[in-house]
Amino acid sequence: MRLRKIVSGQEGAVALMVAVGFFVFVAFTAMVVDIGVILVTRNQLHNVADAATLAGARQLGKLYEGLAPSAQQSYVLAAADETLIRNAVLDAAGKNSAGGTAITINAADIRIGQWHTTTRTLTVTTTNPDAVEVTARRDATANGPITTLFAKLMGINTAEVVSISQRSGGIWTGVERPTAALTGAGTVEPGDLKLPVGISKSWFTSGFCDRNIKFYPTSASTCAGWNTFNVSPASANNLRDILQGEWAGTYEAPGFAVSDTINFTNGVAASDLFPSSPSKKGLVDLYNKFKNAAGVWETTVPVYDSTACNPSGPIQIAGFASVAVTNVLGPPDKIIEGTVKCHLVEPNSRGGGGEYGTKGSIPGLVE
Repeated sequence: MRLRKIVSGQEGAVALMVAVGFFVFVAFTAMVVDIGVILVTRNQLHNVADAATLAGARQLGKLYEGLAPSAQQSYVLAAADETLIRNAVLDAAGKNSAGGTAITINAADIRIGQWHTTTRTLTVTTTNPDAVEVTARRDATANGPITTLFAKLMGINTAEVVSISQRSGGIWTGVERPTAALTGAGTVEPGDLKLPVGISKSWFTSGFCDRNIKFYPTSASTCAGWNTFNVSPASANNLRDILQGEWAGTYEAPGFAVSDTINFTNGVAASDLFPSSPSKKGLVDLYNKFKNAAGVWETTVPVYDSTACNPSGPIQIAGFASVAVTNVLGPPDKIIEGTVKCHLVEPNSRGGGGEYGTKGSIPGLVE
């Protein structure tokens, strides 16, 4: 009798252990399978939001492409323009799915404004907007939550997922939402560069918007240099030929991108910029050819990746800036001066360059 009780007790203990083990196994399976589904769906929502925000920001870039430089600088997002951006977001999102469900975006989850690189935040504004932020959801407010599989056995029937991740460490800690922005211009098309000059990135350290710059004669406030684009060697003779070709329409500067090299002349004699012979054309002639009715020559110049104020030889490009050349005087004054402009967008230019006041119209993901 005693032996039977012992055996019976052992069988009961084993049965209890099997039951507990089975419950743990089911719970673990539910955790693994359903959490896996949740993580996959969140990644898919991020992909949807990335595509949607890029589409919205590209539409914003196209709006800038249709504006004159002066209108770009004072641009305020109109209701019709905002509708175009939102429609681009919705169209891109609707062509994708997450967790097997086609995704729509809530109106409140589309935010348009200015992106701040240092704080990694977006300020919603209609003045000079340059970024679009999108949140994609599978929750009670949009597209419905995910239906769980094994977790139902534990009383968990649904799970809500959004395309938001948590970033920690570095200079900022907080919530990340997929964001695309027009960033510093990283490319220029052939023919965009007409003034054979470059400005040092060190000149842009503070307060450069609408700041005057004198390209010739050089002074303490100028950190720039003459170049021959991709023509080598970077000699005064080649610079003179480029000026002549620019005026005659027989020379076109090539397209460039950030990290390409450009050839600097290490200074140039005044005679090369202001030739005395009427048959030779120089900066005065180029200014008269390209200036508008207000006497302003609007052009793009490369920003070179060096602090040297008397650059020489090939130097990498760090970005591009927009310059308004306002005054070119020939002998005896021999002056070339202008201002660096901000809140401008270079058409068909990809971002990725430094922040020098001009952005590319083709966006990139910044978060």
